[in-house]
Amino acid sequence: MKNLFLATCLATSVCASPAMAAGPGDGSYSPAMMTRATTLTRALARHIHFNEAQYLAVKQLHLNMLTERRDLEILLNGASAEERDTRLAEAQQRYEFELANLLQPQQLVAYQSLRNNFTAHRLK
Repeated sequence: MKNLFLATCLATSVCASPAMAAGPGDGSYSPAMMTRATTLTRALARHIHFNEAQYLAVKQLHLNMLTERRDLEILLNGASAEERDTRLAEAQQRYEFELANLLQPQQLVAYQSLRNNFTAHRLK
């Protein structure tokens, strides 16, 4: 779980600069954010086979997660590391919960297996 969280933080921070072109909380998605959400969704879809409706819902979930993370990074700029970590962990837990609600039981098992075997060097 920590590896997944750290890898997500790292990947998001790499893409955060271009994504900040959109204003915080305005609901618009930059091309970089759309690309990142598509990349995340496709990577997950390679391991967990989605139907079309699930694919679209997971992509929207990724867009929401990236937007929330961007907004939190802006909002928590200058905050203590503990507060940032707590708020980002809460956002990650919401993402995990919402994703679990979108998946069927066998897909959830596949996701949990993927998450447990995930390491930062597999980001590529």
